[in-house]
Amino acid sequence: MFNKQLLAILIPLTLSGCGGGSDDSGSSQPKPTPKYTFEFAAIYAKSSPDSNCAVYGEKQDGKQILATKDQVISGSNTTGTILIQDKLGSVTDTYDIGSNKLSINQSIVPEEGYVSFVLAKADDIRAVSYQKNALSQSVLFGYPVDSVSNNDRCVTSGATKPGEREYSNVRVDVSIGSDAHSVGITTPDKRALSSNFGAKTVSRVFRSALGVGYAEKSAGDPSNSDITDIEEPREITDYKFFNLSNNTTEELDKLIESNSWIAPASTYDLTSAGLYVDYQQTPYIWQNLPHSANDTITYRYDPDNSNLDYFLIAEGSVDASGDQWQLSTAQQLSDTQLHAGLGRTDLADSVTVPQQTNANIDGSGMLTAYGNAADGQAGIQRIAYQATNSSTTVTHVIYAEANAQQTIPMFDDNDVNAVINNAGTLSNYDISVMYTNDNTDQQQALAALMAEHNDPSITDNSDLSVIHCPCSSPPTSESNWHNRRKSSITIKYRRVIPRAQVKGSRAFLALFRNP
Repeated sequence: MFNKQLLAILIPLTLSGCGGGSDDSGSSQPKPTPKYTFEFAAIYAKSSPDSNCAVYGEKQDGKQILATKDQVISGSNTTGTILIQDKLGSVTDTYDIGSNKLSINQSIVPEEGYVSFVLAKADDIRAVSYQKNALSQSVLFGYPVDSVSNNDRCVTSGATKPGEREYSNVRVDVSIGSDAHSVGITTPDKRALSSNFGAKTVSRVFRSALGVGYAEKSAGDPSNSDITDIEEPREITDYKFFNLSNNTTEELDKLIESNSWIAPASTYDLTSAGLYVDYQQTPYIWQNLPHSANDTITYRYDPDNSNLDYFLIAEGSVDASGDQWQLSTAQQLSDTQLHAGLGRTDLADSVTVPQQTNANIDGSGMLTAYGNAADGQAGIQRIAYQATNSSTTVTHVIYAEANAQQTIPMFDDNDVNAVINNAGTLSNYDISVMYTNDNTDQQQALAALMAEHNDPSITDNSDLSVIHCPCSSPPTSESNWHNRRKSSITIKYRRVIPRAQVKGSRAFLALFRNP
């Protein structure tokens, strides 16, 4: 129902990190010098991985992306470099990468300056840059290789997918007086729904599960059989979280508190909507919602369970400032919102969209990302651009404080800098702006604005909304994102010829502009 990739596209590991500084504990012991630690991992793909290397992702052909830290960047005409730049983008320090780990004092990076990882192979230059206020104290950078030795030490930190376990004779039932027509077992990886209340055999990666009861869908559900159209909106009636085990029966708790969802009309044209619940740092689908204009359904919730956080999810399109935008959103809901009923005002009405414009690099290393400044809630932005001349291609991803006029961290090669400064109006770029709410004890992500334009003449690496190596540490996982209790919105417009696949996420509101 909801595509997970947008989270990986937008949020670097460094969103929660902040360079420099430490707490004053009052100790007389000398404080250690704050450092940045950069590690480097070779990234490669295998059809049937026979090692426990970390899985960074999966390619369209099914190959898993794996990583090892034992190979040093090497190869024909390939170099790896860490550059330090000041706030104007000028290089102040250079570190050639000769091992798998590099530590530097944080004071070496100027205030509002940048750290960049550059991978150069002949005339193909790729780089990722972090402004100091968006930089984590520890970053893992990746670079591509064709293969690795069986003796290489793999990166294994929690990324290998666990196998499923089968549980037999599992039954969820409803209490007396419930109006549930069907019951189901939901885990983050899989759902099942049946109007047959008998015991089932289930296979799951996760042991923790959400047992649910649903009323009959509006068009009617079959009796005493498994239900295949699990995405159809049904009113939730009962629930209980429990641990899966063999020969277990769980009686669900009846939900009492309820209100109505009304799908927005006119400005919005949704293609899907739903409620999710976050329980013990893990998201579960709670109830699918109808999405056609003015469609309505009753939803239920448990106001007495303080361990649950509810999220409104929607995808589709929205008109903003005369432009048509594709939409993907997730908003954490307050008790007040749940009690009042849900609809249009719980989506993106509070988001101010900056003026759209063609991204442009002037002759002095300044990139115009959008036509007017983002509002005061704008936080970190991600800008990816590609600049080419007859022989050299520069692909550069920058994470920095949101600014319509983005300073480009420059390189230690004047020929490469000339390619960038002569780029003019860009034909291939991707822009994302993360909005945050500072009126809380912990900064909450609210929104991200994205703009992408791909040049159809560029056949390789043309989609800059995905990270091409060199890449930084894997983004925060979806479960950890929910653990940090952050609601978020993403806005994106596209001018793509041919039109690229629209990406969405359960964790963001995304607006993609139609061509």
